[in-house]
Formats: sequence, structure tokens, C-alpha cells
Amino acid sequence: MSTQNGSNSALLRVQNLKKHFPVGSGFLSRNKAMLKAVDGINFEIETGKTYGLVGESGCGKSTTAKLILHLEEPTEGTFFFEGQDATEFNREGMRNYKASVQAVFQDPWASLNPRMRVGGIIGEPLEVNSTMTKGAIKSRVGDLLEEVGLQQYQANLFPHEFSGGQRQRIGVARALALNPKLIILDEPVSALDVSIRAQIMNLLEDLQDEHNLTYLLIAHHLATVRYMCDKVGVMYLGRIVEEAETEELYDNPLHPYTRALMSAALPSHPDIDREEIILTGEVPSPVNPPEGCHFHPRCPSRFEPCEDNAPVESHPVPDHRVVCHLY
Repeated sequence: MSTQNGSNSALLRVQNLKKHFPVGSGFLSRNKAMLKAVDGINFEIETGKTYGLVGESGCGKSTTAKLILHLEEPTEGTFFFEGQDATEFNREGMRNYKASVQAVFQDPWASLNPRMRVGGIIGEPLEVNSTMTKGAIKSRVGDLLEEVGLQQYQANLFPHEFSGGQRQRIGVARALALNPKLIILDEPVSALDVSIRAQIMNLLEDLQDEHNLTYLLIAHHLATVRYMCDKVGVMYLGRIVEEAETEELYDNPLHPYTRALMSAALPSHPDIDREEIILTGEVPSPVNPPEGCHFHPRCPSRFEPCEDNAPVESHPVPDHRVVCHLY
């Protein structure tokens, strides 16, 4: 895979993207420490596909989502949407971009305005970004509610009158309102009961097939990622350490961190025998990451080069990249 050059079918291509936040005391301090939330990542998502970003809390997944949503501006690097540099859009280009890229957030209890009726929540993007009449917006909202498995009359209700799964369906309907091309799913099912998760994942897959949607899925639940994603990138301390097609990654994890994540996840069947990998220590601070390979202080496979030399990307098998001295 050549992320630098990109493929013709890529809807989104992320290139050396970084986001560093200044931290420390002293308002006028010149040499503030930098928190390296995202530290030079590359990936791309083909149209109609789902790309998953996985890793422990604090590894930079949600900051990546915020950068692509233009809720944060990158420190360095860029990303291309439909072949155009999305960090260089003029006002009109940015307006079109924000209509084309929508999000469904983790917490359906917090992401909906409790003072607005559901019809207003779903219709608001249409009021702001289109010239549709009130009647046309009301009709569109009714269609969207039915598309996500709710009823048209429920447009008159408030969010507190819905269950968690129903609220997430409302969030999905709102994201669909402007006919987006890319939807960022930031932990879309982690706050839901287990019995509801599969329903929402199936809904998202059905909508993807129907509208040729492209998804960026941010998640830490590996079963969700395996079910929904075509390709997966594994993040650790702001960097992608491994990337492959989903089944290839799950069947043949190469990076010691990926293997540890797989080991920690519940098996799909109790008779499956797997290697148990216990990581020692805590995740290092992104303000002061270790020299060399960021993972080496916790790595059970570390050897001499790991402490001083940053590993480079390698491709031990086709379409499978890993950043590790073992390869």
C-alpha cells in the first residue's frame, strides 16, 4: 500500500497528520511542552468502505476524528477529500465539505439537545444548509426517521422519551440529513446495551449499502471493529503501528501491541485457545514519549534497537504494514 501516493478510489487520504497541544505552566513560557496527541499518521479510506481505528484510550483516535471534522486544526500534515486538500478549502469549499462529512458520537444521551424536539434536531442541518421549505424539511425528517427504524410521529417527541438505542438512531438520522459521503462513527455502540449493539451495527451496514456511505469507525471494542470494518489501523501513542485488511489483521497480527490487544479481548468461543499476553506498566505520557519505539518499555519482544531507534514501516506480507524492528 502506498499511502503517500494514494489510490484513485480513496475518498479520504490522511498524510503525515499531526496534532500537538501546548501544555505546562506559565502563560508566556516560550518552551512549553507539547502533548503529541496525533504524531504523523497516514491512512486512506476507499469510497463505500469502513476503516477502523483501534487502540487504548488516549492513543489519539478521537483527536484524529476531530481533525477530520475540522473541530481541530492540524499542527502539521494534511488530508485529502475527493483528491482535494481539505485544509485549504475556501469558505464555500468548507461549507460543502462539512455537509459531506458528518459524525455519530458515542453518547446518545449527551449528543442530543434535550430542549429540542426530535424533528428539530434532525431538521436543523437542513434549515442551516439548504433552501428547503418547512414543509419539505418536515417530510424529509419523517423519511429519515423511518429509514433508521423509527416512526414519523416520533418527530414531535423529546429525546428523554426514547431509549438509548432509539437515541442513537436519531443521531444516525441527523447525520444522514445532508446526504453525506463520509460519516465518522466515534464509538457509536459502546454506550449501548449489548443486546442493542448488533441492531445499530446492522442498521449502519444497511445504510452504507443503500447510500454507498464511507465510514471511519473509532472504537476500542475489537468485536465491533471486526464485524464492521474492511481495513483496520492500530494506534499507539499518536501513531499507527499496524494496518491491514480486517481478517488479515485478526488472523495474523504482527505488532506486539496488536497481539496484546487481541489477547485481552474475549474470544468468540470459549474453546478457542489463545496466547495470553500481559503488558507491564502504564501507557507513557504523550507529553514525554519514550525514545526509539514508543512501545518498547511495555513490549515483551523488545531488543537492542528498540530503545534508541524509531522503527520504520515495513510490509512483511502484501497490503499489511507494520512499524516494528522485528520486521
